[in-house]
Amino acid sequence: MGYQALSSLALEAYNSETLERANANDDASRDIDVKEIERHIKLQGLVPVFDAETDRTIYRRKTDLPVPSSEEMEKGISDHLAATRENANISKEEMAELLGLSQQFYGRAERREAQLRVTRLIFMIEILGPEMFDVLAHVAPQIFGKSEAEAKARGKLVSTIMRLPAKNVYEILTYVSLIADLAQRERDEADHEIVRDVKELMDKNGLTSEDVKGLILAEKAKRGPRKRRKRNDGSGAGDDVSETDR
Repeated sequence: MGYQALSSLALEAYNSETLERANANDDASRDIDVKEIERHIKLQGLVPVFDAETDRTIYRRKTDLPVPSSEEMEKGISDHLAATRENANISKEEMAELLGLSQQFYGRAERREAQLRVTRLIFMIEILGPEMFDVLAHVAPQIFGKSEAEAKARGKLVSTIMRLPAKNVYEILTYVSLIADLAQRERDEADHEIVRDVKELMDKNGLTSEDVKGLILAEKAKRGPRKRRKRNDGSGAGDDVSETDR
């Protein structure tokens, strides 16, 4: 289901929730700074999405990729878990023993009749290795990129690095750090240009510092990512859920 369909459901739920919160005498709700929430939403590029599991509106990152629901991600995790275990020639009974779980509970977890704690999933990654680490790229590609191509590239990069010997990891880290430093310098240059333009606007219109912050964020969003310049050599270079482990 895409964001348009999910967002329409979210809007209806959001309106209902807003009314309930307005009438509720909940101290915790009154302590929430709405402006700060809105700032987080804008800064992180989030959009409202209806979550069937909680029957509430949640906020997720906007992406061009299909939006997996909670149920779809749970299914993806279970399927990937089972496939990775089988590829490692580990039976359900053996995995249950390695994780310190009963065979019945582990079997239910693979069938999505029960859920594992996040820490237990980490234990599974330790047992199954990088193949299990790939679960994030498998069930939530939107974390790795806004487009399918970007998500696949980043997911493959992480997966490849996880399988490399330590020596190669150190070498790659040195190279990647240089690239990251160059990218940061370019971002800083772009920020300086934005600040200069906004300050000129501030002087002309008598804007406050809060106005300036908003203008800078808006200008960054409008200009988008800065294209990378080529070098001289021509190269461009879980929370616990209703059922817990037993």
